Amino acid sequence: MGGDQFKKRVRDERSELHADAAASARPDLRDPHVVLSLLEADQVVAAKQQTRFGRRPLSFGVRLAMWTLRIYVIVMFVIVVISVLRALHGGG
Repeated sequence: MGGDQFKKRVRDERSELHADAAASARPDLRDPHVVLSLLEADQVVAAKQQTRFGRRPLSFGVRLAMWTLRIYVIVMFVIVVISVLRALHGGG
């Protein structure tokens, strides 16, 4: 395809896009795909940086379970370290 044909094709596609945009007076901003297509790249990055998720509030039972698991891991780590040290020193 020659350079002139390519430019004409691009121009025709752009005019179709503008005609479609003019036909629909207002885009549906509830559709996330439409919103993303309207934003510039730096606007998308800025919007994503603004939406940070904080800590989720956990119930007492879940917090208790988490602390119990933390303590269990520490105790098991100590037991493994002691077992390795005994094995290295040949103790029985």
